[in-house]
Amino acid sequence: MPDVQGVLGALQQRTAEWASRAVTAVWNAFMPFVPSLAATAVLLVLIAVAGIVIRMRRDRVFHGATLSSIDAMDGTQFEEFLAVLFVHLGYRVQHVGMSHDFGADLVLTSPRKRIVVQAKRYSGNVGIGAVQEALGAVHYYRGTRGMVVASSGFTESARELATRSGIELWDRQRLAAAMARTVTRGREVGQKPVYTKHEE
Repeated sequence: MPDVQGVLGALQQRTAEWASRAVTAVWNAFMPFVPSLAATAVLLVLIAVAGIVIRMRRDRVFHGATLSSIDAMDGTQFEEFLAVLFVHLGYRVQHVGMSHDFGADLVLTSPRKRIVVQAKRYSGNVGIGAVQEALGAVHYYRGTRGMVVASSGFTESARELATRSGIELWDRQRLAAAMARTVTRGREVGQKPVYTKHEE
């Protein structure tokens, strides 16, 4: 009769040795990747934190924005302000403004619309060139309509071309109205603004 206990003991020992070798092999295979995985995890956390900080900073700028503070912005800051404004107006916003933006700074999307926006942070009236750029951008970005938003006003030629071509113009007064409609300030001092979403 074979020694059953001896056979079982040997089998258990061999199984334990095989399991130990398998665990060691797997561990050795993944060890080179552990530092990079840890670094990747840290990087993802930092990116998430940076995104939160940027959003908080932009929201703070938006909360306290006035026409006077807009006048102190540069072109990029004005584009970022408008991006936050249109988010609060209920749009998804893509910021495309750059040196080769094909005439658009923002692309707004909603279930039924795709609006291409040209932003102009000017002290003087915006001319016909901005309307022409918006027209080209509507075709390039396949928009349903175009818009030029200015921190000032528009020349008569710009208004005439916009009327004939269907480009919507937001001058200083229209911008102020959108800001007032979007941000409802509390009556109590220090109360945070309450945001409501609208769609044009």
